[in-house]
Amino acid sequence: MAALALAAFADLINAAEVEFTLEWNQQGLHTGSGDSHYATRGVPLWRAKITSPPMPNASALGLMALVNSLQGGLGTFLLYDKRLPYPSSDPTGSIFGAATPVVGTITDNVTVAFTGFPNNYVIPLGTYFQIIHDTTRHYVGQFAEAKTANGSGAVSASKVTPPLPDSVDSADAVTVLKPSGKFRLEPNTAYLTNVGLVNASIVLSAKQTYDA
Repeated sequence: MAALALAAFADLINAAEVEFTLEWNQQGLHTGSGDSHYATRGVPLWRAKITSPPMPNASALGLMALVNSLQGGLGTFLLYDKRLPYPSSDPTGSIFGAATPVVGTITDNVTVAFTGFPNNYVIPLGTYFQIIHDTTRHYVGQFAEAKTANGSGAVSASKVTPPLPDSVDSADAVTVLKPSGKFRLEPNTAYLTNVGLVNASIVLSAKQTYDA
């Protein structure tokens, strides 16, 4: 089953409250002398929780039917952090426009350059970006430092988080417009709340997946 596109799912659900957090898959060891050590056990993944504003019951029930069509965690959909769909320097995405940046030189899994941005494009600290790699896999990261593209649209080596998957390669497509990952609902976490005779809100929780 193909992941539901933004226009078919995420863009239909307005958000009054959003949690979009990065979960690190790490195991800790604490010694008797008070030392602490952590080791990474797997790739970090984004976890999201969205609460919609109140809406007419007919609308809420219709959207819940769409949510339930995912069959819990079986289906997938694309999702971005609705608090920051575009860079804060480009709040409608109009400056970015139809640009088609790509991954440039990868120094290591947290340092990467880019080409193809609009000339002199400003990238504030924390800007989200998406890389599509292996054709169907979606990496979502953030710039861990502020950057500005040069007059040719190149962005020099940039610190990013979380670490890039090993399969990300130079020339993979990049965007900063609604940078989306592929997500699955966490089973039994989608429901209606604040239910009244007229209005209700939707709550759902989901976790990123790298499934092809």
